[in-house]
Amino acid sequence: MSELSEGMDISAIPKLSDKDICNNPFKYDAKTLEWNIRNSCLSLRKLVRYQKLTPYICAKYVVFGGRNEMYADCAEDAWISTPEIIGYQPHITIEEMHQAHRLADEEDELEDAIDKSKLLKSKMGIEVANRVIREQI
Repeated sequence: MSELSEGMDISAIPKLSDKDICNNPFKYDAKTLEWNIRNSCLSLRKLVRYQKLTPYICAKYVVFGGRNEMYADCAEDAWISTPEIIGYQPHITIEEMHQAHRLADEEDELEDAIDKSKLLKSKMGIEVANRVIREQI
């Protein structure tokens, strides 16, 4: 489950760069890291090497660049695997990663369904607008 909560004061979260990640190893908490993964352009490889991550963050955002590689900063980020995570994050077990993958996969399926619904509503809105324009002509 996400470390971020609804209505959270994001003004208190520092915007991080790859330099911050490397120069301050194991400094940042899960909320700060998750927010920056979602809202900044960070190297996932550097995150894995220099910060302590949760199994959820690894499964949701880091392994293979996350859902549809949307968090991958470069091609290398899209190829980070679970065994590689375990190598750099020795506090995480394979069992924890399996559990986190299940949760992340369920969330990704839900997010995909929401995206499809938004797309369908958008297309329907365009069709309705076109119909109204045709009726006015």
